Amino acid sequence: DGVVQAGEACDDGNKDNTDGCLSTCLAASCGDGFVQKGEDCDDGNKSNGDACLNTCKPAGCGDGFTWQGVEGCDDGNKDDSDACLTVCKVASCGDGFVQSGVEGCDDGNKSNLDACTNTCQAAACGDGFVQSGVEDCDDGNKVNTDACINTCKIAKCGDGLVQAGKIGRAHV
Repeated sequence: DGVVQAGEACDDGNKDNTDGCLSTCLAASCGDGFVQKGEDCDDGNKSNGDACLNTCKPAGCGDGFTWQGVEGCDDGNKDDSDACLTVCKVASCGDGFVQSGVEGCDDGNKSNLDACTNTCQAAACGDGFVQSGVEDCDDGNKVNTDACINTCKIAKCGDGLVQAGKIGRAHV
């Protein structure tokens, strides 16, 4: 009716819920479910896990809230070495970023033949993968009596090691 009465915060005499006073005679505010001037959205709930935050701003990667069904995580920082990448995806082996305390390396590929294995650990002699240009062989063990010795070199006569089943004869 346009007159503020007991129990009413406002009364502008109209049914417009996008101005300063709602049709219920309550003052418009963020969270009332109606988009007011200065608000980008207003879904009327208290969840920060949906498309509209409690600040009446749209949810987005980097806001510090995980938008359910859209983002895998959102820690609100610019650090790609923690559990959540800046693109709001959970860090994992193969994403190209070394997760501190979890991965030794992460070259972003699934090859076991380069300096970083697909388990995100640095390639090393004895890991069972022949690192291209570095190792001749790698049988995944530290045994010196088989065809591949523990330096990842192929066993051969003159290397000072006796191979299993290969007993030499002394020449007289």
